[in-house]
Amino acid sequence: MEDGKTAPPAAKRRKKESPHVPHEIISEILVNLPVESLMRWEANQQCTTVPLMHGIDLTSDYLMHDFAHCDGLVLLPVGFTAYVLNPATRRTLKLPRGRGADPPPRQKPLSFEMCHQAFGLGQDSRSGAYKVARFSYSSLHLLTGTCSYRSITMEVFTIGTDRHWRETVTRPPYPVLARRTATFFKGSVIWAIDERNLGKAAPGFLRFSLEDEAFGVMPPPPCYPMLEYTRFSLSELRGELCLTCEGANISSVELWMCNNVEKPRWDRRYTIAALMFRPPELCPIATFDDEIVFKERVSYTRRYNLKTKAYKDRFCMANLRYHHPSTGKLGFQRRIFFSFDVIPYVPSLIPV
Repeated sequence: MEDGKTAPPAAKRRKKESPHVPHEIISEILVNLPVESLMRWEANQQCTTVPLMHGIDLTSDYLMHDFAHCDGLVLLPVGFTAYVLNPATRRTLKLPRGRGADPPPRQKPLSFEMCHQAFGLGQDSRSGAYKVARFSYSSLHLLTGTCSYRSITMEVFTIGTDRHWRETVTRPPYPVLARRTATFFKGSVIWAIDERNLGKAAPGFLRFSLEDEAFGVMPPPPCYPMLEYTRFSLSELRGELCLTCEGANISSVELWMCNNVEKPRWDRRYTIAALMFRPPELCPIATFDDEIVFKERVSYTRRYNLKTKAYKDRFCMANLRYHHPSTGKLGFQRRIFFSFDVIPYVPSLIPV
């Protein structure tokens, strides 16, 4: 040092303090991090307690329903049971079988079990809990060559709370189409009513509130000439409920939108050119700027440009390759699949 002075002892030197970051800032950082980064951080912090990532092999079961999704959770009905998955955390919850899983007794000349269930997944807006709803029939009657279901029940399973399915106090007032997964929109799951079993025209859609677990009817849009409940698709697009149905002529498809389930005001937002396949085999799944992405039949997706009014980029999902659930290697590219499903998905850390 200058002037021959010696340095002060190390003990007297000023200690460097670790910077303090307020909890509010840390919370803001964590909220904006990708789920994958949070998963790596969690694994490093709790490396002795976090279970290994795992998967389940569903390749041997027959998939009979479309997926349902809500806030990063995915409901996968398989056969007569169902799973709730969080693909981001790779956690899986197998739901208990319950009474509604039992199929109706077979009747001759049927040599196979008929699908008798319809599922829905959503969030209770009051409690914040996520619930799975299961509509089921417990009896089957054959009438002039067609099947008619009776004995309707509705069961609810609250994720993270319930250990068993519980039946609702009130039975569903209308039958719904089996295998047709409900659409979740603003606190309710919405099903298509089965007019054949009802024996008359449906008054609308069956709505089941996840908050008070009560039933209601949602009026349909004024479609021309009358909505066929077996030939439409329901989806949620950018915070609105979208109904896709055939137009006034066979060469068009209409997209009707609304933003309220109790007193909906339907708006015919788009009329587009029809393809070979009609709703429900043609279903919108997402919108990006001036484009709508459609799921087409069982294995295709296609984009429609609202400015050019033309379809483009038809993609066959059968050409995809998949990670084998046991080996983790890419495979299945030559495996034959019965059908595919595509859903919009946002990763989350919601536990199952």
